[in-house]
Amino acid sequence: MPNWKKLIVSGSDAALSNLDVTNAVTASFFVGDGSGLTGVTATSIFTTTPTSITTDTSTTANTLNTLKSQASDPFTIEDGVTLTIVETSTVIVEEF
Repeated sequence: MPNWKKLIVSGSDAALSNLDVTNAVTASFFVGDGSGLTGVTATSIFTTTPTSITTDTSTTANTLNTLKSQASDPFTIEDGVTLTIVETSTVIVEEF
C-alpha cells in the first residue's frame, strides 16, 4: 500500500493536523500564549520601585530580561555602573 504525502503549494490555505520540524522554525510572528514552550528562560532583573541599577550587572545568554519601572519613578542606571546585555539575550524596558 503506498504511503501518500500531502504537498503544500505556496499561497495555498493548508490545514495540517501536526507538523514535525527537524531544524528551526522562523516566522514574522507566532500566535499563542507560549505556555507549551520548553527550553526558554525568562528573567525579571528588577521589579522594585524606584528601579535603579546600582552595581555592574550582566544579562544571561538566551534569556528574556524585563526591566520594570513606574512612570513616576523612571528606570535609571547609576553613574559609573555598567549594564552588559549579552549576545542572544533580550531586554525589554516597560512600565508596570
